[in-house]
Amino acid sequence: MTHEHQHDHEHGCGHEGSHEPLSCGRRRFCQAAIGGATAITIGTVVYPIVAFLKLPMRLGDSKPVEIPLDRLVAGQAYYADFQGQQVIVVMTEAGPKVFDAACTHLGCNVVWDTAHSNFHCPCHGAVFSGEGKVVSGPVSAPLREIAFEVKNGVLVIS
Repeated sequence: MTHEHQHDHEHGCGHEGSHEPLSCGRRRFCQAAIGGATAITIGTVVYPIVAFLKLPMRLGDSKPVEIPLDRLVAGQAYYADFQGQQVIVVMTEAGPKVFDAACTHLGCNVVWDTAHSNFHCPCHGAVFSGEGKVVSGPVSAPLREIAFEVKNGVLVIS
């Protein structure tokens, strides 16, 4: 074995039994490229899984919605985001009401109709009363009420 082949063999760059030594730089490049591709592949699989598993913790840590009662006007709707869903607060004669904005038919967001004091679903024409009860349309269930409390003149959804 020549001195050059012996040096390459000792450092893992030669290939025993071959007539021509492999390039040490090319081998290291290939190893680095394969290692990098493997790391990227593992990352693209693991990251979404970890992000998904952390999602419920982020949603559970969401802050309560606080709306001062003096900002609510009778007959008007106030829209807010609560734990990833849109809610609608309506001040009725009996006091505030909070509803999930999702129509119980197919989940489209309902819109408050101030002129008629009711909710209207723009997707399929469902109509709900100001109390969230079904008035008409292809829907059979009322709007889902969201629990809230009033503390020191502030409506709190938590």
